[in-house]
Amino acid sequence: MFGSCGGGRDRARRPILGKMSSEISDTMIITNEDPYDDDPMEIINEVATGVPADKQDRVIKILDRKQAIKKALELAQPNDLVIITGKGAEQFMCVANGQKIKWDDREVARELLKK
Repeated sequence: MFGSCGGGRDRARRPILGKMSSEISDTMIITNEDPYDDDPMEIINEVATGVPADKQDRVIKILDRKQAIKKALELAQPNDLVIITGKGAEQFMCVANGQKIKWDDREVARELLKK
């Protein structure tokens, strides 16, 4: 599960990250990560364009980051490795109009794993 390159940044790297992910992942969940003033779904779709056509069936697009983490954990089987990238230890998600939303991937994952 990975964030989709924050908004307002180098758009050219978005499909590159999609391609790289497809080379090392069985399933790719592309989600929201610091969209700033960009449309987060547009960012997600741009990342997915880098995934080769024969691997597009392995792409899951989930706008809500918490739901994306939940889906990644639900899909995991014994001996699978779930990697949550994009936010790291950041404490906020940066959204439109300079707003910051309290966010911590670690807390969300812990909460979901307890359930």
